[in-house]
Amino acid sequence: MNLNSLKINLNLIIWIISSLVVSAFIYRLLFFSSNSTLFFIVNDFIVFLLLVVLILFLIKSLGKKNPHPSALVLNIGIISAFVFLVMMFAENLLNIQIKNISSNLVHKGILENLLHTFYGLMYLGIAGYFFAAYKELYFYKQQNRKSTYFTIMSVFIALSALSNLFFNAEEYQFIYNTFFIISIILIVFNSIKISWIAFISKKEKISLLILSIIISALFILNLINNGKADFNGTVLMTFSPAIYQLFNLVLIYGAVYFLVLFFTTLFHIPTAEAYDRKANEVSSLQFFSKLITQVLDIEELAETITDITTKVSSADAAWIIVNENGDNKILSNKNIALVDADLINQYLLKSGICEKITETKICTLQKFENKSQLSEKFSSLAISPLRAYNEVKGYLIAARKNELIFYEEDKTAINTFSDYASIAIENSLLLEQSIEKERLEKELDVAREIQKKILPSKDPKFENLSVSSVFIPAFEVGGDYYDYFEIAKNKFAFIIADVSGKGISAAFIMAEVKGIFSSLSRMLESPKEILIKANEILQQTLNKKNFVSALYGIIDFDKEIIRFSRAGHCPAILVRDNSVEMFKPSGIGLGLTNNILFSNHLEEIKIDFKENDTIVFYTDGITEAKNKEFEDFGEQRFSEILIEHSNKSVNQIANEVIKDVTLFSRNHSQYDDITLVIFKWHKKNNIDGVKEWQSSTPQLKNKVL
Repeated sequence: MNLNSLKINLNLIIWIISSLVVSAFIYRLLFFSSNSTLFFIVNDFIVFLLLVVLILFLIKSLGKKNPHPSALVLNIGIISAFVFLVMMFAENLLNIQIKNISSNLVHKGILENLLHTFYGLMYLGIAGYFFAAYKELYFYKQQNRKSTYFTIMSVFIALSALSNLFFNAEEYQFIYNTFFIISIILIVFNSIKISWIAFISKKEKISLLILSIIISALFILNLINNGKADFNGTVLMTFSPAIYQLFNLVLIYGAVYFLVLFFTTLFHIPTAEAYDRKANEVSSLQFFSKLITQVLDIEELAETITDITTKVSSADAAWIIVNENGDNKILSNKNIALVDADLINQYLLKSGICEKITETKICTLQKFENKSQLSEKFSSLAISPLRAYNEVKGYLIAARKNELIFYEEDKTAINTFSDYASIAIENSLLLEQSIEKERLEKELDVAREIQKKILPSKDPKFENLSVSSVFIPAFEVGGDYYDYFEIAKNKFAFIIADVSGKGISAAFIMAEVKGIFSSLSRMLESPKEILIKANEILQQTLNKKNFVSALYGIIDFDKEIIRFSRAGHCPAILVRDNSVEMFKPSGIGLGLTNNILFSNHLEEIKIDFKENDTIVFYTDGITEAKNKEFEDFGEQRFSEILIEHSNKSVNQIANEVIKDVTLFSRNHSQYDDITLVIFKWHKKNNIDGVKEWQSSTPQLKNKVL
């Protein structure tokens, strides 16, 4: 049934009810003085039809609203109290008013008839609401919603009501009595079928216990005050004998139902706490299962876990311990001071209670020597391991005070909940790691971009000096740096350096180093003096954890020499006549020591070039590249490759070196940048070559293989 059709049907029912109410008033006004049987038959037909339609309307309305049984009971109680008050005071009020007003009327019975009609219709409406409410209560929480018994009872109540009209003569009294007795039996039988009482909380049961006995008493009093000799009964009999009888049966139903409800509730009180706990467990687990996918913050999640743990297990306190790098840390605590939780944790961990537990374990604090130091009198604990990938990551602990202990059913509930909690905590930690990883990757992207802009875009070209460079960045950005500088006519300077540390901090230091050497190379012509000055500057800017190893050199094309100084960097390798010679002048890394000590240990050397001399500069990413056995590539293997390919061009030599290093470390990740700079001397000097390279600067793009 769609909404539109429902609206039409409801409007139709309201229209029918209104028409029947108006018809009842008109009919009774027209024939108010008639006492014939036909008058009552027609009258009862109209009001009984009105009652049936009204009950159907109320049943439909209540079914749509689906009220809670406690709300329905409260409504019935309020209406029954209203009925009680009406019965108590209606007689005096109505009689006084009727006398005062009727004295001025020609037809004195009209007003009385109108008031009695209104009075009767009011009770008709009350009876209809009671009946519709009984039906809702009867079917609420019934798994088997067969309406047979209720329908049969309804039929016999209707027959009993109508028999009061048709069979009120003495010779037919047995028919009336038969329907009445059967109706009472069916009312009692249906009143026993109360299914919903088990599904309400202990607090609601206690309230219901009080309400049901009061309402039952009210129904009994109303039934007593509705006798045929009483004012209320007289008016209702005048209005409609059938409605009078039906109203009495509805009052009987109410008295019996709420009396049964009182005793049923009384018997359910002892088990109410258990039901509350189970209901709390289910609702908490449902709530928590949704929370697993929603909570991103580990601290918020931990607080939720401890909060729900106290509800699920009816514990007085709960807290979570997690193991971080060998230390046990309290992630969250609920209703317990950190000092108390820490004292209990120390006891549990030192006593070995937490060792090798695979599920929730219940223990007491009887053997806890420092129990007197606790600010609260905790007596019993339930300890659950929090697992991830078959490894215990921590513990969820629930505690009870005042000698209350945990039972096996508590253990099952906490055990189930701890499984959910383990998954939730693991998911949250993984998410946290994922966010941190993403942040680091973005940081590395920035570092790579800085590194890319700092390194030369291409190598310089000279007729008597071949230059080749290779730079392979590591995933984490190691901080390698090399560069070429224009310093004077026929002189060419270079630097190769390695900044300690990785990531964006190393990239920023690298940028600072580039700025320092770019400036100093224009001011000073001695490699030693430049490194001393660079150390003086960097010592003031670098923190104690950072330093820079560097090798700075100058090639003099006129004198055919190379001079260089080394500040803690890898040695230079000279390949001449199929042999290698390591040049390792003394020097301390930049930024490590004061300038006096630095300059005292710094040495500058000079090498005279010969034809086909190859001189190689590199960073430790080459010699410290590792294979799957964690062996270093080493200087020996590096030297052998250089000798083997010394007769080749600088580019070919560089490619052979990188190929061997790559093959050597193919089963091991590269953790450091690899930088290789190779010079090869040719006899003839060429000034134009310097100019050609100078005109190619700035070199903003690094060469990566």
